Amino acid sequence: MKKNLSLEKIKEERRKSRIDKVSSLIKKAIAETFLKLDFNDLDGKNIVFFVSNISLSGDGKSAKVYIESINDYPSDLLSKIIEENSLKIKRNFSNKVDLRYTPKLKFEIQGTQKNNF
Repeated sequence: MKKNLSLEKIKEERRKSRIDKVSSLIKKAIAETFLKLDFNDLDGKNIVFFVSNISLSGDGKSAKVYIESINDYPSDLLSKIIEENSLKIKRNFSNKVDLRYTPKLKFEIQGTQKNNF
């Protein structure tokens, strides 16, 4: 019985390790994508995004990307900008990542933003 418990523990550690490695790879690829693409607000000012965290599903087929902006914009405006450019982001991301399954990305704006508009 002890052998089964230790074997389960080893398998769990390996799975967590793989998820952590894939998460860091995804984080790096999305950060590079955000640097490559230009995002502008309604006035034409650049918006800088950065990836704060990645939450990868156990099977690696979907990832929730938590992003923040250095600029002080409302989260609904940032969500709209990400949604409008999601095709470009996903296309660029899939070109950078070499995985068996490219995870489906879901973006979530993190942090409290002041409403300037």
